[in-house]
Amino acid sequence: MGRVAIFLFLLFAFLVVLRLLRVFLAPYLTGPRPRHTVEGEMVRDPVCGTWVDRRLALAGRRGEEWVPVCSEKCRQSLESA
Repeated sequence: MGRVAIFLFLLFAFLVVLRLLRVFLAPYLTGPRPRHTVEGEMVRDPVCGTWVDRRLALAGRRGEEWVPVCSEKCRQSLESA
């Protein structure tokens, strides 16, 4: 019984060391993480409040005014109201 406990403890310690090595060495092995940058102007969807890039937004119509919306569902909600 003692040998099994020692074996399990050593196995656990080995796995912890491997995980720590993976965490600390990952930036050197895979390169730096890409930065997520927003290049366009962000606008807020008036229906659900989601922020979306103006270049990717859909055009919804509220009366005579064109309004940027994030999805087809929000466009339908805007135009039906």
